[in-house]
Amino acid sequence: MKKPVNTSSTIHNKTRPLITMKKILILTTAIAMITGVAFAYYLYHKPHQSVSNETPAFTLDAKSLVSEYDSNEKKANTKYLGKIIEVKGVVSEKTKNSAGKYCVTLQGPDLAGIGCEFEPKAQGNVSQIKEGQEVRIKGICSGVLMDVVMVDCTVVPEK
Repeated sequence: MKKPVNTSSTIHNKTRPLITMKKILILTTAIAMITGVAFAYYLYHKPHQSVSNETPAFTLDAKSLVSEYDSNEKKANTKYLGKIIEVKGVVSEKTKNSAGKYCVTLQGPDLAGIGCEFEPKAQGNVSQIKEGQEVRIKGICSGVLMDVVMVDCTVVPEK
């Protein structure tokens, strides 16, 4: 005669691994979400690093930089994009944008030039710049639109 099978313990033993797997999956997902939120919080509150104390990767005049982008944009992007560069040139235009921040355009060899957007700490120095004045500006090259664009710029004091 066969012994009757206890179905309640058999079912319980089969579902136990599923419950454990669900717990592990929920715990892993929660840890990943907490890690992601913590990293986003860190990036959002990370202090802005000023280029004023950084050494430029390249130092050149405005006309040379614009000429390099005009002749071969891809090669110039490989060389300058995302790097801190120091550019010497003549101010062709100084304006204030909609946020009230100064922007300066340095003359290039043709119609194109270098558009410089300044970091907040440098706004006081930019207010003293006049059109036609020769200046040295350090910033991060962010490629070319109509002009070569530099962001987070500062005015380099004359030596």
